[in-house]
Amino acid sequence: MMISDFGEGWVGSPIEQWTAVLLKSGVLFWFGGFLAWAWDHDLWSLGWLNLFQWVSNLFKPVPTLLCIFSLMVMMSAIANIVKQFDLFVLRFLEGYYPFPRRFWKWRRDIRESLYKIKYDRYQDLAVKSVRTPEEDAELSGIEGELIYIPEKPAHRMPTDLGNYLRAVEMRPDQKYGLKASVCWPRLWLALPEPVKKELAEARDKLDTAVRVWSWGALFLIWIYYAWWAVPVSIVAIIFAYYWMILPAAKSYGQLVESAFDLHRFALYKSLGWDFPADFKKEYEEGRKLTAYLFRNRPREH
Repeated sequence: MMISDFGEGWVGSPIEQWTAVLLKSGVLFWFGGFLAWAWDHDLWSLGWLNLFQWVSNLFKPVPTLLCIFSLMVMMSAIANIVKQFDLFVLRFLEGYYPFPRRFWKWRRDIRESLYKIKYDRYQDLAVKSVRTPEEDAELSGIEGELIYIPEKPAHRMPTDLGNYLRAVEMRPDQKYGLKASVCWPRLWLALPEPVKKELAEARDKLDTAVRVWSWGALFLIWIYYAWWAVPVSIVAIIFAYYWMILPAAKSYGQLVESAFDLHRFALYKSLGWDFPADFKKEYEEGRKLTAYLFRNRPREH
């Protein structure tokens, strides 16, 4: 999703900032690794008092401080390396990297079957002149799901996350002729600061969920010391993935779509492009503007 490249930066409350730092830096990952190492060396059998005494005997001020400093530098360096893979991980979870291909094809085929079942049920309920309260609730739920799935099968992705972000990315094009991957960088620069702040906060929550997924996947390396690293890793991965969808990706996606809905006029104005007086012509004008930005086509007016 190209619009995910813009709007980074945590601007939430101090508690949210500290929570983000804790989750992003991998502190829990390293703490879990220490617990796995202690489990492997059976340090718990010493008892809490003896364990404290054992740690105290190891403490030598200068060497210990040097060791702590070295560990902090190493942890910071590894955290920065993991950060560089945020966009790769997000795109992988969206389904942009089809490896192994058979798995992605299998996932896509299953999702197409489920989509057809939901769409057929939606059609059956929508045409009914009289519906029960239960059917109204079911229809509303299906509508809420279908709106986050691209209409054309060729545009659908093999994952829920990919379908949602793809659907949101395509909506400005469908409504206004503005291709998000082309227009979003320009629109971002023209947005008011309060809007940027909201977008940056929502984007950072998405980044945090992606980073938690990465640390959760990396947690598998501690299986060398403890078997329970596997279930912990699986729980972290599942938790992070559904956090990406609800609320992180949906909140960010809705704000991006709203930015186009409410501030696309600023894009036209910033580029010196006349906004069409007739809203019926806006879609065609949006297509021309996208072509101008993407392919450097000359203006036709």
